[in-house]
Amino acid sequence: MKKLTGVLLSGVMAASMCASAAISASADVTELPADWNPTDWSYTVVGDAGLLGSSAWQPENDDFNMSYDETAGIWYLNLNGVANGGEQFNYGAQYKVVVRGWDASNPWEFSFNESGVAYGIDSNSIVDFGEEAETADVVTIMFDGYKTTSRIDNPYTVGKPSPVEGDHTYFAVGSGIFDPSWTPNVPDYQMTKGEDGIYSVTIPVSEEMWDNSFEYKVAQDGAWTISFNDVGSYEDGADNAIGFVDPDTEAVKITFDPSTLKAGFECIAKAETPTEKETEKETEKETEATTEADTEKGTETDTEVVTSESSESATSATTATEAGTAGTTSGSTAGSTTTGGTTGGTTTSSSTTSSATGKVATGDSAAVAGLLAVVMLAGGAVVVARKRISE
Repeated sequence: MKKLTGVLLSGVMAASMCASAAISASADVTELPADWNPTDWSYTVVGDAGLLGSSAWQPENDDFNMSYDETAGIWYLNLNGVANGGEQFNYGAQYKVVVRGWDASNPWEFSFNESGVAYGIDSNSIVDFGEEAETADVVTIMFDGYKTTSRIDNPYTVGKPSPVEGDHTYFAVGSGIFDPSWTPNVPDYQMTKGEDGIYSVTIPVSEEMWDNSFEYKVAQDGAWTISFNDVGSYEDGADNAIGFVDPDTEAVKITFDPSTLKAGFECIAKAETPTEKETEKETEKETEATTEADTEKGTETDTEVVTSESSESATSATTATEAGTAGTTSGSTAGSTTTGGTTGGTTTSSSTTSSATGKVATGDSAAVAGLLAVVMLAGGAVVVARKRISE
């Protein structure tokens, strides 16, 4: 009979979860409005039948409206007598906090979960009972105007001081990954507070711990007077939290959230090292890049040197040719003038020399040499002729 009841109850809860998911999927609010002020509104809790009985997932039901602690700025609801044998909590209990009166035509439009604004399918908060599923009697839902939290068998009491009020230090403690184990004040395991208010410490783990579980808690002020597990319980005798080291883990991060009084853990994956092939590829790539750079640099340098030398040689040759031409032309002109004092057609020929520059127009050294030979022969002939006449 008990098993049959459990099966029926599970079916009812599964149907209610599907219905709630379908309803919540129609929600339009996906982020906080720019002018959001939590105190302008009131709130109610909706959730599984295991928490709310026959009023499960009914946002219009006033029976589960939350009370407000003005001093702490916290809305809360203590749900008493929810255990009922514990069978309904083997999977955890789901819930949300709904904003009352935001949209009368759609009471699901604006709601919150443990991360903030809740929208879409599978956006419910979870009460994770763990081993306390068989004994939990009171579930407390809290809301700070931005996120929901929950705890078990630790009812919210207005005016009751929180165990974390004031300045405290926190230490991770446990067995398996801890050395020494169950020592609440080991300096290496002291936690550091982050900007988000969460305390944490990272503990290296060896390969021997892969695929193994470990137990842990967070000890306040390095003593056993107050210590926290993963469901927010801190009273003496509360069960230890259980963690598991995944394969390829190089460290485990233990955390503690003072707002929920819950300790948690996170496996940090081992950093991947490059394989031999990847290393060879990188080396080849770097070598090719260096070789190309050196080749380009060498080619550019050689080209510059050759070009420079060629230019200089060409310039020198041109200068020498011009100088030789100028000298030859000058000599030819002088020789012609000496002969009988007449210019004849020798010094005025425009086809061989320029009267302005004295350079051979063609710039051909062979032609210049030929012209010089002709002039010299002509000069010799004149001398011989004069000698014969004089005789």
